[in-house]
Formats: sequence, C-alpha cells, structure tokens
Amino acid sequence: MPKSYGRNERIAASLRREAARILASEIKDPRVKLATVTEVNVAPDLRNATIFVSFLDDDETTVKEAMQVLNKAAGFVRSTMAARLKMRYMPNIEFEFDSLVKDSMKLDALIAKGLGPKDDEARMSDVDYDNEEDYEDERDSDKN
Repeated sequence: MPKSYGRNERIAASLRREAARILASEIKDPRVKLATVTEVNVAPDLRNATIFVSFLDDDETTVKEAMQVLNKAAGFVRSTMAARLKMRYMPNIEFEFDSLVKDSMKLDALIAKGLGPKDDEARMSDVDYDNEEDYEDERDSDKN
C-alpha cells in the first residue's frame, strides 16, 4: 500500500522547518527581519527546492531588498541545513516572495467592503440555529 505522505512532502516539511529556524535565529541582516517561511516546493528529482517567504512589512522596495539578501545567503542556508539534516543530497535552494498572504488580505478587504453594514446585520440575525424550531421556521420562509 503506497504512503499517503510521500518522500517529497516529508523532505519539504523538514526543509521548511529548518529554513524557518535559520531565518529566525541565524540570519542577522536587518533587511531580513520578520521573515516567515510559508511553503517549500521540492522538485520531483529532489535536486531543487523553492522556499516561499513572506514578510510582515510588505513594502515593495523592502521586499525586493530582503529577497536579494536571502538569495545571496542561499548558500549559507543550504550548508546550514545540510549540517543539521541527515540527507544524502541537499537540494539547491532558491527563495521566492509569497504574495499569497498580501493578495488574500486585499481580497478579504474587498469582500468586507462589498458586504457593507446591511449585510452584516442580516448575518447577525436573531435566529438561534441551536434551536431546531427556529431553524425549521427559517427553512420554511426560504421556500416561500
């Protein structure tokens, strides 16, 4: 029976954990502050890994500088991970900015703006869904 949690996923999880530790404690450059490792993708041949990073300060120039610093420090991060992880071959690593967090916050703000105060009141109605009778009354009114 095949494993549901394959080798690539296990290696990606190990790399993510170690990269987060290294970025938090061993990279002393002030341009790389409050970096968060969001995801690690490992190639099927295990030769390359992409580490996705997000920052608390998402200013474009700050992010660009931080990404340059991280990509220059990729050799240091790779050698530090190789010393800690017992792997036959340590993948080449590359850092990429993960804009998913920033994009999702923008999307959440647009959704909240689109809902407006009327919809907030409608969602906060007095219907008690723990009470079976209120739930049935609500369903019956939706049919009519």
